[in-house]
Amino acid sequence: MSDIVFMDTETLGLDLDAPIWEFAAIRRNSETGVENELHLLIEHDLGPWFDALPEEFQLDYLARFKDDRAVSRDEAAEQIRDFLADRPHIIGAVPSFDTARISHQLMRPNGFADPWHYHLIDIENVIVGWIRGHHAFAGSDTPILPPYKSDELSETVGVDPEQFTRHTAMGDVLWVRAQWDHVMGVTA
Repeated sequence: MSDIVFMDTETLGLDLDAPIWEFAAIRRNSETGVENELHLLIEHDLGPWFDALPEEFQLDYLARFKDDRAVSRDEAAEQIRDFLADRPHIIGAVPSFDTARISHQLMRPNGFADPWHYHLIDIENVIVGWIRGHHAFAGSDTPILPPYKSDELSETVGVDPEQFTRHTAMGDVLWVRAQWDHVMGVTA
């Protein structure tokens, strides 16, 4: 059984080339349950990206990004590759968004293969299945239908998204982990 990693990035936009400026992950050992964290600020060029961000994201970036704490893109690639050794399963909220950018911006330019297992786990899809299963078992209609909203899905499984520092890499990692643990019946 492979380890699981709750992972998220913050970027300067939605484009594949919008720079990653924050990375966070919590790796859970599949045998012991012991967790380790990696949290990085990553050097980048603001280019045209910053001005195109909504004001709330500009303010968050200005408050939290510190040049003196940032690692180079090459160092970030090495640390992420090492943290994700042995191909763990990545769990996130639309994890393909993060893995595509990490691969494109950090791994490939450094000649590294993608270090994660190819089967990504999207917490939103897991929750939809969990909700449908519970309601089918009870013989009732599913209470939510597409298009799904991540906050609504989270609330449906008893995880209040307001209890997490959302749209920060580590805040979103902790939020996804809480949802996963609830759905999977993991207790502290």
